[in-house]
Amino acid sequence: MPLWAAKHALSLWHNSILFIKMITKKNIRPHNSDPNFQFRIFSLSSLQLNRNHKKSKGKWYSFIYINKGSGILQIDFDEHVALKNSVFFIEKYKYWTWLKHKNIGGVLVQFTDSFYNIIYTGNPKIKSDQSLISDINPFIVIQDIHEKEWANVFDILLLEYSLLKENSKEILCLVLKILILMYRRNAYAKNLMVISDRRKQLLSEFRKLVNNKFIEIKTPKEYAVRLNITPNYLNSLCKEIYEKTVSEIIQERVILEAKRMLAHSGLSVSEIGYKLGFVDNSYFGRYFKKSVGTSPDRYRNLNYNSTNNNV
Repeated sequence: MPLWAAKHALSLWHNSILFIKMITKKNIRPHNSDPNFQFRIFSLSSLQLNRNHKKSKGKWYSFIYINKGSGILQIDFDEHVALKNSVFFIEKYKYWTWLKHKNIGGVLVQFTDSFYNIIYTGNPKIKSDQSLISDINPFIVIQDIHEKEWANVFDILLLEYSLLKENSKEILCLVLKILILMYRRNAYAKNLMVISDRRKQLLSEFRKLVNNKFIEIKTPKEYAVRLNITPNYLNSLCKEIYEKTVSEIIQERVILEAKRMLAHSGLSVSEIGYKLGFVDNSYFGRYFKKSVGTSPDRYRNLNYNSTNNNV
């Protein structure tokens, strides 16, 4: 197909979708609603954000694309300003909620591991749900010149989800992979440090291991063995790129999970310590206090949220 014809066909496709006009005050629903369909899209303007719209960890990955208004989005214990042309990617194990919002508009796209894996590809950047766990920024801001490019991708998701025709699941899955690649490209562009592919792969594998194994593995040596490198080399990589030691990164992940469980679960402090791999409850208390500066009990008293007791 000649280049002019390809561009013309693409233009017709884009013009047929009318993304902004389809974002109404009503929820976006598929033509054939299936409760087991593990992909969904909501209009931000339709969500009852004032009712502490929060997603607990464990199932849904979330893309949030903001095309108007502003707000404050809290992800775990960090607050982020959400402005027009912001895109957030929130991993499934993270808690998030809106603290403030004004005339917010856009879409919330959510999907599960199994949906993302409907189509398998050998490319390590997008081959499985493990590629969704990465040490990248929780949000990016799209430049004005790229706004249409991003809107077009969300257009396709919206159209396929609204109609659910033959092969729509596969198209949605492929477009999600495109979103992941676009998001990564923009997120990594913020980092001026050039990292070789080999070192980038090692660090990516290390962060995945920490996310998946932090309860059972807590020493740098064990992570280095899994990666088939020496502890000293792993530590030098982390200090160079993250300005943190391996032990500090492991501790941060353990403490983050402890904070989540203390703030959002009804488990006792000793039960939380046990779930996090601490046989000695007093050691868990010292470990937590050394990092946070306060005891687990006091932290819970200050931060417990009984409305989201579902860990």
